This record gives sequence, C-alpha cells and structure tokens, in this order.
Amino acid sequence: MITVLCFAHVAEELSVRSYAVPAPQTIAALRKGLSDRGVSGAEHLMFAVNERYETDEYVVEAGDTVAVIPMVSGG
Repeated sequence: MITVLCFAHVAEELSVRSYAVPAPQTIAALRKGLSDRGVSGAEHLMFAVNERYETDEYVVEAGDTVAVIPMVSGG
C-alpha cells in the first residue's frame, strides 16, 4: 500500500488527512484519483514521494509515502 498525506484544501475537500491506495501507481494516476474524487485544482497539485518532489511519470511503490501539496501564492 501507498500512504497519501493530504494538506490544506485537499484535506478539507476529502475530509481526511491521509488515506491508503494500492501500489504501484504513477503520480499521474494519483492526481487523476484526486480529480475524480472532486478535489479542485488537482492539475496544479505538487507531489512529494518520501520527501522528494516527483513528476507525473514517477512510479510510487508499496511502502512509499506521498504528500499532496497545493501550490501556494503570496503577495
């Protein structure tokens, strides 16, 4: 299993701080899963696997932890 950690609006929209999904999966598949679950702005989310930012092509393996991080802006 893969542990997915949710932050900010992602956690609020899903009403969970974390959940588990079967492995292996690409970041693109995780992104699509979030979009399918109604998370707004899924195309702009960043993903860190085991504390390293990864691209959509990266394959996440069993035992990995994925942090879903919304883009931030400031002024």
